[in-house]
Amino acid sequence: MPFSMKNFVFWSGVYNASLALTLTCPPVYRLLGLNVPTPLWGWLVAGFLAYTSAVLILAARNLRARAVFVYWESILRYISAALLISAGLFGDLGLIAVPLGLGDLAIGLVYMIGLPKELGISHRALLYDAID
Repeated sequence: MPFSMKNFVFWSGVYNASLALTLTCPPVYRLLGLNVPTPLWGWLVAGFLAYTSAVLILAARNLRARAVFVYWESILRYISAALLISAGLFGDLGLIAVPLGLGDLAIGLVYMIGLPKELGISHRALLYDAID
């Protein structure tokens, strides 16, 4: 099956949903080596991930019309990568945060590079929601 951004966006939304579910269960994320300081922070991030999961899954249904949301998600992925990698290496979040952050970086790069290429839309148009 050839690569398509539509499928990639959909499955990255499913990935976000699985992360959200994991962060609602402190025993599960602790077992994986993730040290969230208090369950409240895990639940807060889980809520954010659940929302972005819904946005990505819905965007995959009509990617041309909703590509701007996915493009902006790439910027969120870069921020997440920077926070996760630094907290995993230099903080006490746990080393599992490093591969999670690298995964976010990779997903963000695929979004930012793949969307303009597959849809024939400029970065500027995606950034400023100027898709015609």
